[in-house]
Amino acid sequence: MSTEILGYQTLLDVVNQYTSLDSKATYVWAADVLARKCPFIKDAPFMASNQIMSNIGSRVSYLPTPGTRRFNEGVSITAAHTQPFTDPICMVEDYSQIDATLLGIQNDKEAYRKQQDKLKVEAMTQKVEDLLIYGNIGTDPAAINGLATKFNSLTTRPNGDTTWPYNVVSAGGSGSDTTSMFVVQWGPGKVSCIYPKNLPAGLQIEDLGRDKVNTNSEALPKYMMAYVTRFAWHFGLTVEDERCVQRYCNIEITGADNTFDENKLIECINNLPDGGAAPGTVIYCSRSIKTILDIRAKDKNNVWYAPDAVWGGNVTMFRGIPVRMAEKIVDTETVVA
Repeated sequence: MSTEILGYQTLLDVVNQYTSLDSKATYVWAADVLARKCPFIKDAPFMASNQIMSNIGSRVSYLPTPGTRRFNEGVSITAAHTQPFTDPICMVEDYSQIDATLLGIQNDKEAYRKQQDKLKVEAMTQKVEDLLIYGNIGTDPAAINGLATKFNSLTTRPNGDTTWPYNVVSAGGSGSDTTSMFVVQWGPGKVSCIYPKNLPAGLQIEDLGRDKVNTNSEALPKYMMAYVTRFAWHFGLTVEDERCVQRYCNIEITGADNTFDENKLIECINNLPDGGAAPGTVIYCSRSIKTILDIRAKDKNNVWYAPDAVWGGNVTMFRGIPVRMAEKIVDTETVVA
C-alpha cells in the first residue's frame, strides 16, 4: 500500500526524511525490520505532537441547528460545540551490552554487533505493537491505551453520538479461545500515531561506544568493558474520530459456534464513516483468523474476496480492503461484554 494511495505519511516516510541527509544513519536498517514485523506501524500515519509529551485533539460534540426564516424575519444564531481530549506519549527504551572481549574475538565485529542488536530491535518492535493493540494505562501508568483498551465495550458509541452504530461487534464467543479483528481507517483527523515534536519518529538507535558497565545488581558492583547501544521509541496513539475504528470481538477460533462470520465483518465495515471505501482502511487479525480467510479466499465462488489480489501478491483483500496478519493479536483475549 503506497503512501500515494494512502494520502498521508507512514513511519517509513518520516524515517526516510531523517535518513536522507546521512547515508550512514541506522534508521533505514531499523525501519526495514519494522515494516516486516509490525503491520500497524507500517500502515499508521505518524504525526508530530502539538505538545511536548502528549497531543491535544478535539471532537465535535454538538452540531448547530440552522433555522428557517421568511422575508423581514431573522433567525437565531447557533454554534457548534467541541470536546477536547489528550493522548499521552510513552517511552519504550532498552540497552544492549556486548562484552568487549567477546566482540574482540569475532572475525566480523560489526556484523556480530549488528546481529546482537537486531534482537533488541525485534523486542522493541513487538513491544510497540503490543502497546498499540493491548496497552493499558490502568495496569501500566507509563504506557498508552491501545485499540483493545479504547474499544472494550459492546454498548459504547463513537464520539458519544447516540445516532451512530456501536464501535464493537461481538461474535458471541465466551470461552478462553477468543480473538478480535480490528478494522481501522487510518489518516489525519481519523486514527494516527504521534511522536514528540522535538524528537525523530520511530526507533532511535544510539551507539554509546565502549564503556565500563556494572554486571552485578547486588550491593557489591562488578564491572566489565562493553560496547553499549541505546534503543528508544517514543510514540502515542490518537483516535480523533472514533467512528474510524471497528472491533469485531469474541470470535472463537475452535468449535463450530461463534466463529468468524463474514456478515459480522461486513457490519463492521459498513459502520465506518465511508463504509470501507476511504484510502487507509485496513483489516487486522490474528494468524488463526488470517488462515481462515485465506482458505476461504481460494474458493473462486466466494465473492467477498479478490482472488487476483491474493495470487498476484501476498495480500488478502476482503471487499477491496487489505487484510493483514498482526502477530500480537492473541487468540486468548478476555471476553468483551
